[in-house]
Amino acid sequence: MTGLGRRRGLSEVIATLLLLGITAAGSFFLANVMQGSGFGSIGANAASPVSPTYSIQMTGYDTRDSSDLEFASLDNKFDKKLCTATCAASADNIPENGGTEFIVLQIKNVSPNSIFVKGLQINGMTHPWDAQTGGRAFNAATNDVSGNYPLNGRFSIVPSGNLVQKSDNEMSPDEEVRLVVKLSKDFATDISLSRPIQVMVDFGGSHSTQFVLVSGETK
Repeated sequence: MTGLGRRRGLSEVIATLLLLGITAAGSFFLANVMQGSGFGSIGANAASPVSPTYSIQMTGYDTRDSSDLEFASLDNKFDKKLCTATCAASADNIPENGGTEFIVLQIKNVSPNSIFVKGLQINGMTHPWDAQTGGRAFNAATNDVSGNYPLNGRFSIVPSGNLVQKSDNEMSPDEEVRLVVKLSKDFATDISLSRPIQVMVDFGGSHSTQFVLVSGETK
């Protein structure tokens, strides 16, 4: 074989190896993308399903500085803001008595699996589920720290068409609930009604679901 022929043969071998390497790298990249894309599965040792990223749909919300937020007993004080930091001294009271104010989020599980609402982030501030509210009828007409409504910095889960707060944080497929959030006293400042509210819902999936709400509005 001539030198030119040997070089041509060597070039073909190198080209073949490069193609195999590119194919393997592409397969590895695609597998990683699919793993984090939200098309989840149930892990062998998982206590709850690894839910798809887009399994939660926001169907409504109420962030008004007003009365009767979804429930007749749920009122915010009309002070042209959602009070958080400046209501720290009596944070667990109802807003009328100087406590932090409420927002209500309505969400629906649109996945075929159960999901678990583990926590919410409101403008970056984490609000866990208040387990002591489980099984108690929602009532924010008077001050309470026993579970009639969530304590500041926490939320409760109220099924649609019902006033009894859920005793767990599980949502069945196609279930729709209202999340009643009593805003944390640990915000650096009160929440302005002129700025949007960023919400992240942690339901145990590989990614949290994010929403942006118009502050001081109902939908």
